[in-house]
Amino acid sequence: MLSIHAHSTVEEASEALFPFIVRPENWVPLEGLSRNRGVRPGENAAYQRAVGPLRICASVDVTAELSVYLRVAFRAPQLTPLQAADHLADFLKHFVPLLPHAEWEVHVDGKRWVHFIHRWVGSPLQA
Repeated sequence: MLSIHAHSTVEEASEALFPFIVRPENWVPLEGLSRNRGVRPGENAAYQRAVGPLRICASVDVTAELSVYLRVAFRAPQLTPLQAADHLADFLKHFVPLLPHAEWEVHVDGKRWVHFIHRWVGSPLQA
């Protein structure tokens, strides 16, 4: 069982987690995650926080093509995507403004995590 840091509010959790995930040394290369299970954000307490029954998992993911995405996921009993979107707004409000017409991919996985994914860097990184 992971020992996840608990906070009183989503904003407090964000203040602790967001600066960690945006440091390039903490970005998650997606290629090879299937071979290195312990480094997956969902299995690594460093990328997670809790606010009461709400679990938050966030990371900056780098694809094999060097595209960079911000991923923030939420899970709680009876959590709907609309409620999760409100949590996303609270999580990002001090760091990233949610702009009208900004494109976010949203999906709910088999474990009932509601994932929000947004391109973090406009074009792929140059190696």
